Amino acid sequence: MSLNYNISILIISLGIVCLTFVFVANFDNPDFSNTKVVISSRLSQASALSLHNTQEDNNAKYYKTQFKIDKSQFKRAPEFTQVTGFVNTKPLKLSDLGGKVVLVHFWTYNCENCKHTIPHLNDWYEKYANKGFVIAGIHTPEFDFEKNLDNVKDAVKDSRIKYPIIQDNNYGTWNAYGNRYWPRDYLVDNEGFIRYDHVGEGGYSETENIIQSLLTEPGTNLDLNLTVTGSK
Repeated sequence: MSLNYNISILIISLGIVCLTFVFVANFDNPDFSNTKVVISSRLSQASALSLHNTQEDNNAKYYKTQFKIDKSQFKRAPEFTQVTGFVNTKPLKLSDLGGKVVLVHFWTYNCENCKHTIPHLNDWYEKYANKGFVIAGIHTPEFDFEKNLDNVKDAVKDSRIKYPIIQDNNYGTWNAYGNRYWPRDYLVDNEGFIRYDHVGEGGYSETENIIQSLLTEPGTNLDLNLTVTGSK
C-alpha cells in the first residue's frame, strides 16, 4: 500500500511539472497573444522620434499593437499667438487641432527657399489631410509689403495652397517657437508634442516618413473637421 501510494504521488508530481512547463513555454511565445507592446527608442528632437522594431517588418505581426512612447523629453508646441489674420480657414488655434498631426510651417511668400518647399507641402496635404494631418502655415513677413493680407491671399492662390495660413505680422508665434529661419518645419504629434524640427529646404523624404509614422500612433483623430473657406 505504501509503495503504490508513493508511486501515485510521484506520477501526480510529474504531471504538475509537465503542465507548468507547457504553460510557461506558451506564455513566453511571442505568438501567444495578438497584442504586443512596442516601446520606441528616442532620437534627438532634430532627427525626430520614430518607432523601431527588431522584428522583421510583417504587418500581420503588429495587428492590434499598442505603442508606449516616452515623451518626457519632448517639448509641447506653443499656441499660435498674436495672430493678425487667417487665410483658408476660420480663426484657428493649435488647441483646436487636438488629436491631429500638425505640421507647423514657418514661411514668407517672397522667400525663394520657401517657394521651393510649397509643392511638397501641397502634396502631403492632399495625401494625408483625410488621415488626421493638418498643415498650419505660419506666414511671418520679412518685409513690410508681406504684412498685407491681400498680398498673402494672392500668393496663396498663385501657389495653389489649400491648407490654413496664419498671419504672424508681430512675430508672436515666431518668437513663441524660438524660430529664426525661413522656412522651418515643426511636426507636432496628436498629443501636442514637437517630435520633429527641420530648418530650410530638403529632407522631404525624411519628413514624409515621420508624418506617416506619427499618423499610425493611437489617438489620431480622423473625424475632426477643419473649416476651409478658401482664399479670397
